[in-house]
Parts: sequence; structure tokens; C-alpha cells
Amino acid sequence: MSFERRIDRFCAEHPEAPRDLILASRLLLRTARLLRHHIERALAPYDLDLNQYLVISLLAIDASEPTMPSELGMTIDATRTQMTRLIDGLESRGLVRRKTSEHDRRSLELTLSPAARALLEKVAPVVHAAYAEAWAPIGKSGLAAATRDLSRLHQHLVSLEAISRDRAS
Repeated sequence: MSFERRIDRFCAEHPEAPRDLILASRLLLRTARLLRHHIERALAPYDLDLNQYLVISLLAIDASEPTMPSELGMTIDATRTQMTRLIDGLESRGLVRRKTSEHDRRSLELTLSPAARALLEKVAPVVHAAYAEAWAPIGKSGLAAATRDLSRLHQHLVSLEAISRDRAS
């Protein structure tokens, strides 16, 4: 039975349930998971996952300024523990270097190795093609509309999270 049919059955038993909101939420969550898997299949031949690729990409654009793991973690929605494991893996492969910050000895700064830059040159076009393949069915105008709608939804959820945090403190 499809998840949509299950939602219909649930809503039939609970007429107060907002079917369209439930369906849209489930579709968004499932689509995000499928998109991540699609990109990670493209990255698999390079022995990278999406978060590793994002870290390498972000460090490449931040090359002229120091980058701390905590900043990257916020950008890619990773916890401190996840970032530590991620950086450990990239460092063990010789792709990332850690050094103590000159401004704050308690902090680490990250830089890319030449091997990571070479890998990024090969991988970025593959990832870009995977993004294009995934979004192709909705076209350019659909992509622009989806981006606007997702941005509005994102901003609203960020606001709700901030309100929730304020209430808890």
C-alpha cells in the first residue's frame, strides 16, 4: 500500500486531520531523502558522501579565510560529534588538515589539501549533473517557484524554532 493511500486511510478515520499538510510534509521529507541518495550514488565512485563533498566544497571557497568545524557544522546541519567524525575521516584520507587557530588556541581551523582540490575538480561536475538530473522534471520555472516556496517554508520553520527556544529558556 502506498504511503499516500495510508495517509488517506488515516484521514478517513480522523476527519480533523489536515490531509494536504500531512501529504505535503511526507512528500517533502521523502523527496529530501531520495535526493540525498541520488547525489550520494553519484559520489560513491569517489568514496565520498554528501556531507564530505559539502565540507570539501565549502573549504575550497573559504580558502582565503580560516574555517572552523563549528561553522561548517551549522552550514551542513551537522552536530559537533558528526563534524568530528566527518573531519577525522577526511583528515585520515589526506583531504583536510587541522591546525590550532592563531586567534584562539581552543579552536581548530581547517584547510584543504592539494589532493582534495584535485578531487573536487573531478567530483563537482558529477554532483552538478546529478542535481540537474534530479530537478529536470520540474523545469526552470518550476525550480524557481519551488526554491521560492521552500525558502519561505524554511524561514517560517526557523522562526518557529526560535520562538520555541525562547519559550523553553
